[in-house]
Amino acid sequence: MPMNNLYEINFRNFEAIYVLAADKYRALELAGDYLKETKLFHHLEEGQYVIRQLDASVEQILRPERCHECPLDD
Repeated sequence: MPMNNLYEINFRNFEAIYVLAADKYRALELAGDYLKETKLFHHLEEGQYVIRQLDASVEQILRPERCHECPLDD
């Protein structure tokens, strides 16, 4: 059984979603299926996203990329 990795897919002008998948291509496939059901698939079609693998072995607060530099109390 393949080991799953944690990915953050951050869409411009939209929220980020977090996906557990074997690789980034599978993460995008799963996100695409989800977005098709929510009628938001155009975010993937337009290429308006950034995907990055997160290290699940490190303690962290999961926040969208654009908020990584924001203070926590905002």
